[in-house]
Amino acid sequence: MRIISLQYKRGFTLIELLMVVALISLLSSLIATSVFSSRIKANDARRMSDLEQVRNALELFHSDNGYYPPSGCGWDCTGYNYSYIASGPTSWNTFYTYLAPYLGSMPVDPVNDSCPPWNDNCHSYTYGNVGRYAYADSYDLTTNLESAGHPNRCGAKGYKWHFTNVFWCTAFGGSYSDQIYEASIDNK
Repeated sequence: MRIISLQYKRGFTLIELLMVVALISLLSSLIATSVFSSRIKANDARRMSDLEQVRNALELFHSDNGYYPPSGCGWDCTGYNYSYIASGPTSWNTFYTYLAPYLGSMPVDPVNDSCPPWNDNCHSYTYGNVGRYAYADSYDLTTNLESAGHPNRCGAKGYKWHFTNVFWCTAFGGSYSDQIYEASIDNK
């Protein structure tokens, strides 16, 4: 007697394969979203930490000299030193020459776009609007945060210009980005 053996080849059906591909796609999109969100939070935390270091160096400079370093146009004028490359390396480097005794190296924004931080999606650092003679000692030390819900952004805090008392950001009737973060002495 002859025994007939039936062998079944086991494999995946098309539906099973499609389900696996869909599940992998869903998981990878969740992971990508989480990584992107973490990167934004890390960049914003670094920005705030960087500007806090610069602010501390500015206070040490002020303690030794009785005034803050001048901006690109001097004191009591609307001028800035910029970290972004398009402004030229001398602007931020010149500012650093004043702070070098108090700061190991000059921080630069993690993104450091080629535009000042007052516009949406422009991530760089600025220092300026330094008061000395006409205004009380004050300055602007500014960046633009990436997280739209950050509690320290201008749209939540309502920063004002120290010399005109006018709001900066659009959320309060100003003309600049709601994402601005201000580490100035008068906004702490």
